[in-house]
Amino acid sequence: MQNPPVSTKLTLMAAIVGCLLLATTLRADAPQHPAVLIDFDATWKYHDGNEDLGTAWKTPDYNDRDWKAGPALLGYDTRGRQDRWPEPGLQTELQENLVTYYFRKSFDFGGSLEGVQLQLDQIIDDAAVYYLNGEEIGRSELMPEGEVGFGTQATRYTNPSVEQDVFDIDSSHLREGRNVLAVMVANNTARSSDICFGARLQVVKDVQTPAALYLTWQRDPTTTMTIQWHTEQLHDEVTIEYGPAGSDELSRTDGDTRPMPHSDRHIQTVELTDLEPGSDYRFRIYRSGDGNSSSFYTFRTMPAEADRPIRIAVGGDTRHSQARMEQTNRVAASLDPDFIVWGGDLAYADGRADRVDRWYEYFNAIMNTLITDEGRVIPTIVGIGNHEMLRPRGGNYYFNFPEFDEPEDYYTHDGDLDQWRNDNAPYFFALFAFPGQPGYGVLDFGDYLSIVLPDTNHANPIPGEQTQWLEQVLADREHVQHVIPVYHVPGYPSARPFTGRASREVREHWSPLFEQQGNIRVAFENHDHAYKRTVPIRDGEEHEDGVVYIGDGAWGVGVRDVHDVDETWYLERAESIRHLILVTIDGQSQDYTVISEHGEEIDHYVPKAR
Repeated sequence: MQNPPVSTKLTLMAAIVGCLLLATTLRADAPQHPAVLIDFDATWKYHDGNEDLGTAWKTPDYNDRDWKAGPALLGYDTRGRQDRWPEPGLQTELQENLVTYYFRKSFDFGGSLEGVQLQLDQIIDDAAVYYLNGEEIGRSELMPEGEVGFGTQATRYTNPSVEQDVFDIDSSHLREGRNVLAVMVANNTARSSDICFGARLQVVKDVQTPAALYLTWQRDPTTTMTIQWHTEQLHDEVTIEYGPAGSDELSRTDGDTRPMPHSDRHIQTVELTDLEPGSDYRFRIYRSGDGNSSSFYTFRTMPAEADRPIRIAVGGDTRHSQARMEQTNRVAASLDPDFIVWGGDLAYADGRADRVDRWYEYFNAIMNTLITDEGRVIPTIVGIGNHEMLRPRGGNYYFNFPEFDEPEDYYTHDGDLDQWRNDNAPYFFALFAFPGQPGYGVLDFGDYLSIVLPDTNHANPIPGEQTQWLEQVLADREHVQHVIPVYHVPGYPSARPFTGRASREVREHWSPLFEQQGNIRVAFENHDHAYKRTVPIRDGEEHEDGVVYIGDGAWGVGVRDVHDVDETWYLERAESIRHLILVTIDGQSQDYTVISEHGEEIDHYVPKAR
């Protein structure tokens, strides 16, 4: 599958400003050098006659000859606060105490429509809906959803605040030559003390839409964010412009570039640091060589303390097809998780050059479904699975490769193990900033949560150094309220044999470490393409103070038949179904809701504290 071309779309960025605040405008040093089509003091045709004009009024050919005309800002204020309005101030008085006002402005656009961005700064009280050449291109936050028209009221009156919304519209709405921007402004009530409207429309050429965009963390998720994206060309400088949501001030941070294996793409990585915990930020990709940039996206940092519920979507085995992955992604995104954790087997490319298109599909699915309508990019944390390994050369596990048989062979290898891992899991180590080398890691969210991602014999043996690392990691986090391991091969499989080597070594080396930690109640497993939840297990048998193993990896893959629950001592539930698991951490409590790809709850589990 070919990666989609850089879009022939327009992006309408609306910065919605209450009448009592200064309008949001481009900084003087903004890199786009936009062409102003309509300015804040432009003269608009307007209709304030309290008359239902139907739908024809918004079309380009509508006869507005009898409409009044006047420069913006247009409106009224019965409380005499016009001196507090932003520049250029109230210039045209409208009829007071109506709900619906109509505006039209024609403008000419010359030149190519290829890859342009429309940017609209608006000053509005209370709400507006915009039409370009008769087609809706966006509406402010306080305009109700669904069909709107004469008499539609804003959902509430505006507060003095700045909001930034992003709308993607088809470039066919903009024409070479004459265009008409039509706007309906709505009051919250006819008794409102004011109405206010003004807009500035600008065109920016060469919008940069990344071929892939995904967020994660390498360090403290409360004060950092790692942004990764793909470009089709190599650029000299890799830069992110970012700042607090609602602020016009932007900082810049540079990153690094590396080639994507078996691809013409380049992987760009920028880590933002010294951020404020529990805060919303906006960012865009900036190319200093020609001054072009992407649209704005947003993210939020994690709170320093668990002073609100933390929501995590967890699963694994994500893509047998893009459609299946996107189906479950959409369900996950609808739950507004703080982040997503995938425990391996991501694109099923097996390290092969001839399967690079599977990674394109994987990242297309993220772009299509894990960036919300408001532009928020949901971070993802990934672990390694057997399908990340170069299977044609070796297999699912390190001991399938000709260099190794036992852990001792691995740790006494006379070559560079980092290079071996790069060579034999080429996409995984190139594409993802975390966990990085050696292929396992831990992320700490203050003192309330640690996500631990071990490697189940793929690029690293379970016995030996990795288990020693895991033992130390868990010992160092005895004070953390919630520690959650997420890994690929299950110790307690729902579909595969109980006697498999990786499964056996998980039970022998890791389960005792989990069991001795009072802050580990549940361990996430994957690989089996089904859903399972075990009974609480301790010392290899059911025990009320044991650890529950949950998951088994069926996010976006074909499912397998499961073992008979009645004949399998460790299984409490097992089902052949695609799913995700929503984890909600609220204070000391954990809640696990299992949700199918169609949004249906299929299991629910609340573990008791150990």
